[in-house]
Amino acid sequence: MSDTQDLLYVIAGAALSVAILAGWREHRRRRRADPDAVGWVDWTLVQVIALIVAAIAGWVALKA
Repeated sequence: MSDTQDLLYVIAGAALSVAILAGWREHRRRRRADPDAVGWVDWTLVQVIALIVAAIAGWVALKA
């Protein structure tokens, strides 16, 4: 396994961690007690982008 593959696996793992965190934050946002206390981060978009990055990095790591 090369250093490039290792780096790509780390990137995929980090992106997957960000996606899980974003999913948890979106769940908390939907269940908040004060509906007027809106946040400024679109957690769904963060989750989708992180999942795309994880998929691409994982695919490239497998092909390398």
